[in-house]
Amino acid sequence: MNLLDSSSRVAFAAMIHDLGKFAQRADDPAASRFAALLDGNIHTYCRRQNNGGYFSHRHAAYTALAFDELADKWPDVLHGDVPPFASRTRGEEKTDSLINAAAAHHRPDTLLQWIVATADRVASGFEREEFEKYNAAEDKTDTGRNHYQARLLSILENICIKEHPGERKEPRYAYRYPLLPMSAEGIFPHKREECEPDNDAAARKEYKKLWDAFVEGLEQIPASHRKSWPLWLDHFDSLWLAFTQAIPSATAFGVKPDVSLYDHSKATAALAVALWRFARAAGSTGPEAIGALGSRADWDEKKFLLIQGDFFGIQNFIFAEGSKTNRQAAKILRGRSFQVALFTELAALKVLELLELPPTSQILNAAGKFLIVAPHTKDALDILREARQEFDAWFLRHGFALTGMGLAWEPASCNDFCGGKGEKDNFSILMRTLFANQEKAKYRRYNLCGDNGPGPVLEADFSKGVCDWHGRLPADRELDGEKSCSLSRDQILIGQNIVRRSRLLIVREEDAGKISGEMCELPVFGYKIMFAEEESARGQFGELAASGVLRRCWDFSLPKNMTGTLWNGYARRQINGYVPRYAEAAERAAKKYGAKGMEEITPGGVKTLDHIACEDQLYDSEVRVCGQAALTVLKGDVDDLGRIFQKGARTYQGQRPTFARMAALSRQINAFFAVRLPALCARDFPDVYTVFAGGDDFFLIGPWLSTQKLAGALAEEFQRYAAANPQIHFSAGMVMKKPGSSVYALAEEAEQALHHAKELDEKNAFCLFDAVVPWQQWGELTRAEKELERVRNAYGLSTGFMYSLLSMLDMRLSEGEKLEGSLWRSRLYYSAARTLERARTPSSREAALRDIVTILGKDGIDKLGKAFRIPLFNFMYQKRG
Repeated sequence: MNLLDSSSRVAFAAMIHDLGKFAQRADDPAASRFAALLDGNIHTYCRRQNNGGYFSHRHAAYTALAFDELADKWPDVLHGDVPPFASRTRGEEKTDSLINAAAAHHRPDTLLQWIVATADRVASGFEREEFEKYNAAEDKTDTGRNHYQARLLSILENICIKEHPGERKEPRYAYRYPLLPMSAEGIFPHKREECEPDNDAAARKEYKKLWDAFVEGLEQIPASHRKSWPLWLDHFDSLWLAFTQAIPSATAFGVKPDVSLYDHSKATAALAVALWRFARAAGSTGPEAIGALGSRADWDEKKFLLIQGDFFGIQNFIFAEGSKTNRQAAKILRGRSFQVALFTELAALKVLELLELPPTSQILNAAGKFLIVAPHTKDALDILREARQEFDAWFLRHGFALTGMGLAWEPASCNDFCGGKGEKDNFSILMRTLFANQEKAKYRRYNLCGDNGPGPVLEADFSKGVCDWHGRLPADRELDGEKSCSLSRDQILIGQNIVRRSRLLIVREEDAGKISGEMCELPVFGYKIMFAEEESARGQFGELAASGVLRRCWDFSLPKNMTGTLWNGYARRQINGYVPRYAEAAERAAKKYGAKGMEEITPGGVKTLDHIACEDQLYDSEVRVCGQAALTVLKGDVDDLGRIFQKGARTYQGQRPTFARMAALSRQINAFFAVRLPALCARDFPDVYTVFAGGDDFFLIGPWLSTQKLAGALAEEFQRYAAANPQIHFSAGMVMKKPGSSVYALAEEAEQALHHAKELDEKNAFCLFDAVVPWQQWGELTRAEKELERVRNAYGLSTGFMYSLLSMLDMRLSEGEKLEGSLWRSRLYYSAARTLERARTPSSREAALRDIVTILGKDGIDKLGKAFRIPLFNFMYQKRG
């Protein structure tokens, strides 16, 4: 038995156990294509309620019907050897077929059926009494809509991090997700009245359109990839996400439908595989095992192993300096940022393959962290210790312990995912314990104090000097006067390829000779990495996929627009960032950029940071370039996200955190930065460079003023994304610098600015020009900047007068500390009066003086205080010649 393929089949059965919810809601009962077979399937898979009065949970029947309808579009699970399930052609007991395991989760009988059913309940966090009520309930939500009409609620809308006196105690359900495939716009909630139908016909029509697109998308997966279960299942996982991310998973028992069908399905698949593998390893496959699952007698047994990986030292890795780092800063930065995501993906893949687990066992992967669900067996624990040693050895050899991959794990039982209340909620305790284990692993990395550790001094060969791109690593090659190491050469190669190609192929190191193309030099954890175009990935490598040589094929393309579905036939990884490109030929750009770097300008080519710094310069009335050439570095992250996860995403409605809800929350936060942010840059801020964006944080470099405007737009977008929940927000630090500044110094200063922004009690702020300002004041500052421009133009205020406002602001800030601080008002009045005395009549001077003193004094210096630096500096930097 191929254990990986068998585990993949179990995962697939669990993944599609609620396929019928999608199919049923897209079906017209009056003209159903399933009419001839529906009644028989209802009697087979659905529960009879009220002593035979009616059948509930009819979606289970639709799961079986839809499975058969689509059987020719996924790997064959009906014929030949398909363990652990029965085959239709081998004379085996068909009760244990994959289709029955998927569809019988409300009426389980065999071990495999009970495994899927148990995983379904654990993923939802159901305690016994709750599930019995759910299993007997009608399809109607707590929001008053049935299974056709109900639309997915926003988890973010009702998250409560901290309670304040007088704040609302009851939940609000003002927002829903429209029934759309995943796109840069489709991930946003809308007001309920905008997207929730009030009749079944309209609701089914939306589902039918989505279902047809799903079926069409299923056909886009290359047929040759069906012969490799892990490869195909990885593609299907992305397809399922694209088309079920907005479908509510539960609409019975008066539930609040805030977990998507995708997130519930993925959690169920991971748990089911772990349960089956644990039972197989323990030899617990007979009637007693079935009875224990059904009675929950074994729900305290530690059958699961939650495994967390964490790439530590990310900032030092991305912003490491060498003598030539600044020369190709943009290329190096995007290569390193991509490597962080890639190394994390490959570490997760390594763990999965060592444990022979399918891709769906990886629940989370974002911002250098991953979470995998495995069976809690002795073999698994031994393998994880070996994996940790392998990761340590790789980073010691190639990174000299400057960065690394931490690995931690924690056993769990079914009851650890359910039960308890408040701070003693079992799942919250489980996750806090896992986070604590990860922190311990981080401080014990490399086993430096252990008997088998590497020792305090590492061997290194610096005979060729240090790498020009990373000043702490030894060079292993010198070519044309450049000294480099393999890690840096790969970073440059990646930086070149991610802007030209959109597919990534992963093969094992020993199979690298079987595939041709542009490949990274350095093997990573035993894998080789190759970039490919879409068509070559689809056709040229079909045989390699069928033979199992191709371990993964990832699409990392950026959204083409705001509404395009994020599905191109392959597994997607949101690990790429937006890069600005030249839109004009060199001769047209010469005046803007000057002579520097003109040879690098080609239409469609990637802009250099030196040229990006010029993009906010304008032309004055004499067609001369004016304004500051400078960059703004923007760094931010979500406030209190750690508390959200470690406390279990406590909500106003008192819902317990669940495994599926935690996974959904993590995925949604990551999607805003990894999906929406690059699309926003492409549409509205095309000159801002994404160094990294994903998980809960982001780091951008762009023209000094455009990047500020992006920060304000991003804060507004995030509030819309969070369904206007005032407790969900991010803080940001911004630093303005001339091009050519040290990349590491930029990162350090941006980090410090972010730290200052979070010093406000409620956070939710930004720091710029040494002023910390709540985001709520962003609109006031933009209005103040416009008013500065209006007043200056209307009354002919001189440059000297405008600069004098800075000293008046300093006086205002020293009020109460220095005697002369209180004189700023009289100085402003006197300076304005002197400026106006010869330019206007007495009556017009009086009106102008009132306007100037009000706008610049009362509404500016006095009201905004230190924050007034921002509109003042912005105004002045735009006028510099």
